[in-house]
Amino acid sequence: MNLKDDNQSGEVGRTVVEFMEVAITMIVFLKGFYPSAAFERRRYMNVVVQRARHPELRDYIHSAAYGLLPFIQKGLVERVAVIFFSEDNVPVERFIFKLTINPSSAALVEEGQLEFALRSFLIKLSVSKSLVKPLPQSKYPLLIAAIFSMF
Repeated sequence: MNLKDDNQSGEVGRTVVEFMEVAITMIVFLKGFYPSAAFERRRYMNVVVQRARHPELRDYIHSAAYGLLPFIQKGLVERVAVIFFSEDNVPVERFIFKLTINPSSAALVEEGQLEFALRSFLIKLSVSKSLVKPLPQSKYPLLIAAIFSMF
């Protein structure tokens, strides 16, 4: 792998991590786990998305997503889970993102194709509000976890 391949792999990883941050925030918003006033409308990839207003929630999602960057760039992350808990600390719902990122073929990915696919997902997510059953608002945690591949 040459320097250009490393840069492309890094760019794909950064794009995926940025997308994960936005998608996770959208899921938290759509599930109604926090009041809608805790979010504000923004644009990402020319799609209207939600951004957490509360600095602790925003920082938690940001840190969880960007903490995965070096592992995503190396192709070690297989899945990312977003898990919602009840007040009894019992998982009530989870969303799983399955990632297949091969660092050696990241140079073959065109940025426009990747952004188109990610934007399509965000559009589907943003129009799914009426299909999503909201969770009761809770002061209890939301967990973002990664499942690493062993190979």
